[in-house]
Amino acid sequence: MTVRALLGLVVLHAGFLGAGTAVLFALGGLGYRREAVRLAGLSYLLGISVLGIAWTCLLAAGVPFGLVTVVVTIGLAAAAGVVVGRGRGLALADGAPIVARRALLVGAAGVALVGLYLEVLFRSARLEGLYSFDGWAFWVPRGKAIYYAGGFDPDVFAAVPHASYPPVVPILDAAAFHAMGSADVVTLHVQYWLFALGFLAAVAGLLVRRVPAWILWPSVALVLVLPRMRASLLAAQADYLLDYLVVTAAILLLLWLSERRPWQLHAAALLLACGAIVKREGLVLAGCVLAGAAVASWRSRRWAWPRLAAVAAVAAVATVPWQLWYRAHGIRGELGSGGSHELFSRRTLDSLRLAVDVLAGSGRWSVVPTIGLVAVVLAAVWGRRSHAAFAGVAVGLLTLAGASTSVVFPDIGVTADEAVNPIVRLTGGTVLLVACLTPLLLAGVWAGRSARYES
Repeated sequence: MTVRALLGLVVLHAGFLGAGTAVLFALGGLGYRREAVRLAGLSYLLGISVLGIAWTCLLAAGVPFGLVTVVVTIGLAAAAGVVVGRGRGLALADGAPIVARRALLVGAAGVALVGLYLEVLFRSARLEGLYSFDGWAFWVPRGKAIYYAGGFDPDVFAAVPHASYPPVVPILDAAAFHAMGSADVVTLHVQYWLFALGFLAAVAGLLVRRVPAWILWPSVALVLVLPRMRASLLAAQADYLLDYLVVTAAILLLLWLSERRPWQLHAAALLLACGAIVKREGLVLAGCVLAGAAVASWRSRRWAWPRLAAVAAVAAVATVPWQLWYRAHGIRGELGSGGSHELFSRRTLDSLRLAVDVLAGSGRWSVVPTIGLVAVVLAAVWGRRSHAAFAGVAVGLLTLAGASTSVVFPDIGVTADEAVNPIVRLTGGTVLLVACLTPLLLAGVWAGRSARYES
């Protein structure tokens, strides 16, 4: 690890933030200057999404990938966002003064506690070794191949395990190597720390004005201290980045259903589109949260469903360039061999039981699933039923999706051993969704209770 590598990585991710801020401005999500700070985490994830999609298309088309390409594309994305926003007549106004002193103090204490834990986590990230099997077996090697070859290397990509896995994370690794000046696989882990930081900032920024501080900040802190998160947050793998994108998109969809601001839907579409090319199950996860949004919008389905279908189409189209490239180079996709007869077998029941057991395991996820279940029930009775429906359907479908892995792929053992079955990693996204929707659900219950009390 060198100071030059760290500085390069910081500059790269500042570029993600700048490009994403311009994109959010173009979408109409920034009305006030102060909102650019509050929504910095969302802007950061949008920057990763837009550039991840753009870089995938460029590399699939054979455009050389180097430091010049990285810098130019970030600059073009930022410039395009500003031009489009200005063309739509958008501008940033001065924000109103902050008057909620009590909430501000509670929020400041929450930020301080979360920031302290993140600082400790950073100390681990800057000296973290490449220990995870998937990281050193195929995620990082593909990033190195892009870095050294200046693009997708068919020979290397065909030789590593899971050759048809989407390429966004290896591309981001390659961009980090260019920014750091070498293929530094130790300092690279700081990038995954930054992903987590951006996600937490996105969740807090979206919810801070909609959820009481005393509900929001304990929920955010709880995400960080989950046993499973502490053990694998810095792993050089794609699982958590996919979860960050999908969960943030789910929050945006839920807010969109309530507030009907177009920029929320458009931002969710970009996040889900990038998620679809982060991992192959990205489309499945996107379908789960979109199905939850469809059920929650049943009463306004004529208005909502066509728009949700358009988001699904955008996510599907985003996968096309990568699919065309790997098929053109003779790389075979990984399809399950399980047939329809497997759906009614004992194996299916065992897989469902395993998925529920893993989700309920306090040794990995602490009390988050239990609190989430209570929040859904409370919201269904005393809060916003549409929010409860969204959470219940999305979590249920995500659990079924995790269980389906060992059904679709019969060679995968029905076990929680991560060396055999990815069910624990898949469940991580479900738990993150529960943890981040719980504040919204409880805020709705609290608002309903307060309204009844005042009346």
